[in-house]
Amino acid sequence: MSEANLREHPSGVSQPAARATTRSAGATHTGYRREQNEDAFWGDETRGVWVVADGLGGHQAGEIASQTVVEEIQRSSATDRHYEQALRRAHALLAGDESSATAMGTTAVVVAEDGPYFHIYWVGDSRAYLWTPPARSDNTPSNASDSAPHGSLKQLTVDHSYVQMLVDSGAINQEEAANHPNRHVITRCIGGSANPSLEIDRASFSWNSGQKLLLCSDGLSNDVSAAEICQILTENPNNQRASELLIAAALDAGGRDNITVQVISAPHSGAEAAPGENAYSVDKNGQSTSENRNSRTHPQPPVSGKFRFARGKLIRRIATLSIIFSLSAYAAWQLLNG
Repeated sequence: MSEANLREHPSGVSQPAARATTRSAGATHTGYRREQNEDAFWGDETRGVWVVADGLGGHQAGEIASQTVVEEIQRSSATDRHYEQALRRAHALLAGDESSATAMGTTAVVVAEDGPYFHIYWVGDSRAYLWTPPARSDNTPSNASDSAPHGSLKQLTVDHSYVQMLVDSGAINQEEAANHPNRHVITRCIGGSANPSLEIDRASFSWNSGQKLLLCSDGLSNDVSAAEICQILTENPNNQRASELLIAAALDAGGRDNITVQVISAPHSGAEAAPGENAYSVDKNGQSTSENRNSRTHPQPPVSGKFRFARGKLIRRIATLSIIFSLSAYAAWQLLNG
């Protein structure tokens, strides 16, 4: 894969907050066919929130629209953390009437953490993916065959697009959708003149140790395959490096659009997963290991304790039966002498 000439500080794009650490990183690039970058992204690990927005409208309109979303998410993260309302405020600021020549819009995907869970809010075709590393036990040779050597990638969002409507109706399949001439046409956006009210989709998930979230604009998802994304994330545990290589892969594929990505690691990667799930960790060489929590057996109580418990129940039952017998005998005696 060739090294792309990545911009470290693209104009008009928010950078992650200074408080951020290596849990997350992002990158953006104008691409080869656009004059300016209308994407925007921002993240704050302390507050547990990340956003990617892909502006629409051309000239400076798209850039203003995506930046407006970022600013509203920033404002909400510092106050009420009501991110749906933040997107609605951005929509109210950007929406114009049908005769307006300055109407502008943007897509957006937002992730907000809530302890071991995360919530996704989205409008348009900017996406969130969940990458799960390959599961290998400590006894599995590194060169052993594996049906998913680079883990798995699951799309968590559903595009608000014309092509997705065709897929949902059964008119075309996913392979046809990937090359459809109208794949860039979206059916929902923040702002614009055709959406007086904003519909926001939301989904919630729980983290599993070792997993990563990928937020991206369609400049990545339209041109880089899931297999290549998985390979990059597996071979590059450093999120900044992974972000840059994902951008480079999109540029190698033609760089037809602005490209923006954020990669976010699960919190407390050494934490145990919920019962019944696989927990993953990454060693110093970047190799993933897994432990199936179902394989653990729970310690049994001592036999003597179980015996004491059973003996106690037996004694209580005998005492209860004795009381019942005594009451019955007394009642019979009363009847005979009545």
